[in-house]
Amino acid sequence: MELPSDLASVRVGLALGLPTIDALVGDGSDVGPVRYCLDHRQLVVPVEAETVHRWRAPHSDCVPAALTWNCDAGGYRGCTGLWVTRPNTNRNAVTPAGALHDALSLTRARLRTASGSCSSHQEARCA
Repeated sequence: MELPSDLASVRVGLALGLPTIDALVGDGSDVGPVRYCLDHRQLVVPVEAETVHRWRAPHSDCVPAALTWNCDAGGYRGCTGLWVTRPNTNRNAVTPAGALHDALSLTRARLRTASGSCSSHQEARCA
């Protein structure tokens, strides 16, 4: 999949990212392509380039897409993710950063409420 290099990418764990993307799709929000890294259990979501300078979320990070379309997990394995997109999605389409941030925050709050307060072990999965 080819995306413009002037975008940014939000990276988030699957435990939080998957229900967030599901909520956005369910609400009828615009959702651009998403990269799933099943090895490292992370999602990479392309967003507007200016998002890098204003993204302040404890549950995820945002980097210039030119740096990487891969997840940030280190180790001996490279990122072997796969791109998922809706049929007929415009290649310039991205998930709006504001909607993604709000949905991530709401989903994180729901996950924390559903499991009580997250223990330190669960925090890694909730964050």
